[in-house]
Amino acid sequence: MFWLRRSALLLGQRQQRRRMSTFRMPMMYPKLEDYSLVHLEEVRRFIRDCLKRIGVPESKLRCVSEFLVAADYRGIYGSGLNQLDLYLNDLRHRRADMDAEPEIIRETMASAHVNGNGALGVIVGKFCMDLAVEKAKNSGVGFVVANQSNHFGIASWYVLQALDHGYAGLVMSNGAPMMVPPRSKVSSIGANCLAFGVRGRDSYFMLDMAASMKDIGSIEWAVTKDEYIPHSWAADESGYSTSFPTLAMRNPRLASAGAHKGYCLAAMIDLLCGVLSGANFSTQIPPWRSNARGKCPNQGHIFFAIDPDFFIPDFMERLDDFNECIQNSCPVNVANPVQLPGELEMRHMHLVEKLGALPYHKGLLRKYNAIAKQFSVKPIQLFKKDDERIPAH
Repeated sequence: MFWLRRSALLLGQRQQRRRMSTFRMPMMYPKLEDYSLVHLEEVRRFIRDCLKRIGVPESKLRCVSEFLVAADYRGIYGSGLNQLDLYLNDLRHRRADMDAEPEIIRETMASAHVNGNGALGVIVGKFCMDLAVEKAKNSGVGFVVANQSNHFGIASWYVLQALDHGYAGLVMSNGAPMMVPPRSKVSSIGANCLAFGVRGRDSYFMLDMAASMKDIGSIEWAVTKDEYIPHSWAADESGYSTSFPTLAMRNPRLASAGAHKGYCLAAMIDLLCGVLSGANFSTQIPPWRSNARGKCPNQGHIFFAIDPDFFIPDFMERLDDFNECIQNSCPVNVANPVQLPGELEMRHMHLVEKLGALPYHKGLLRKYNAIAKQFSVKPIQLFKKDDERIPAH
């Protein structure tokens, strides 16, 4: 029976392979014939229109639209517009409360515990980092933990809030169980995320990562583009590694980064974000894109804001020296110099500035044209250099 099931699975994979395009590793400079250009403000308009249709208050429209566009602007397409449908479904099914506001449960001069009250994760995250920054102004360090929250997207967006004040930022969040620990055949811990960033005078350092080989957003992005994924990213429902993102999305079984090391990192993040904050953790968190109605997943986050001047006056110069040491490392191939965390994202931002618009894969635009019809909103308009806009096809 085992071999019959395995043969059926292989046959299904072979049939799916015929329908999918060849896998290409994600590139900061995409093949533009597969993409259409959309002005940043047009993307924000479309996001706001969709959110308005389900009753999201005006006060929150700008925050959510800026947040999703920021992910795409940095080249993290799996967590930008591609996940708008996730937020729409969470709001429509009352897993996230569009009217809720976070509140402080208890606080000290340097720390705080926040109840997200089931609000959108981006609303909770912005509130918490703003609070951490205020505390760092007085104490040198601000530390905030939050519970009763939802998926909050790219962690680096909140770190940028700290950087805007000249502070270092550290952000972590737990998530739905979708990563398989070593020796396990089921997912029992989230592909929990971590971001750390700090700015020097002439350079900056921005780490944004998941504890898995690749985050779930990247696999969803491969589905949108109808492309394969590397075998090292995830396994199918039988526990075998797969190159098919659609199979990887069924009860996700993501591979941990660095085997046991990624698993240990995810566990540490879950202890801080889930156990310490009073949020759900591990398998207590509902599955990714759960259809459960009216139930907040109660995810947890932590936020650090650190004032470097509190510890050392010439931190920015020292950071520039550190970054220069790394970048000056002798490369294996001179055509591919050593890069700092955050450089790829910076290159994509420069690409967007050069193009004057965001390059979106045509598969994504087709997806949101269908959503535009569903919500009776104006479809996304394509961008041309002469500012003439045409509907996306």
